[in-house]
Amino acid sequence: HHTGMPIDPACFPRLCGVVDAVYNPLRTEFVQQAAKKGVLAEGGLYMLVAQGVRAAELFHDRSFGEQEIQRIFRTVEKQKENIVLIGMPGAGKTTIGKLLAQKLNRPFVDTDDLITAQIGCTIASYFSEKGEAAFRRIEHDIIRDTVAPLTGAVIATGGGAVLDPENVDNLKQNGRLFFLDRSLERIVPTASRPLSSDAQALRQRYEERYPIYRQCADRQITVEDDPTVPAAQIEEYYR
Repeated sequence: HHTGMPIDPACFPRLCGVVDAVYNPLRTEFVQQAAKKGVLAEGGLYMLVAQGVRAAELFHDRSFGEQEIQRIFRTVEKQKENIVLIGMPGAGKTTIGKLLAQKLNRPFVDTDDLITAQIGCTIASYFSEKGEAAFRRIEHDIIRDTVAPLTGAVIATGGGAVLDPENVDNLKQNGRLFFLDRSLERIVPTASRPLSSDAQALRQRYEERYPIYRQCADRQITVEDDPTVPAAQIEEYYR
């Protein structure tokens, strides 16, 4: 039983399409669950735009046509959609995220900064004092309650955020996930990153997480040394 859904798409074994009238969030749990089953699924934004265009046609006594609905829909969807950066600690999420936010004139949000503000100490010291499970609970709640409802933001996530499938679903409600894929050789371990503080720990994390990053990403972006290159690739998609 999924909470925010009037009915579970799994109840229909021969389901071939789902439309939800809700447009905020862009992708409701209902739409996401259907999409996971490989069923064509769409939220209510297209319908909202089509209604608006039809009202304008009646008001102005002229026809705008299907192409105009498509154009407005795509424009609004991209304006509303969050750009969510996922990947290893040290992949460049914060640097690239700040560049993108500046170029696209969007707010920048770093989930680790929000967590630090709430716990009142560094993540590394919280980890050693309270343990990983306590940290993940705080991360989960902040993503669900503060980050996922945002629209039109650039969001940098902690390296382990997408290990929780609920976090992925919550981030995908209003966001597109970009995996910043930086090779292990280019990532520097630091003491401020509790789970990848040395080369051996970093390699272990990388091997555990790489398939998960790939699996939940909407798009994979290669990151080398110049952060402006991946930033420009993502920016191009949103222009």
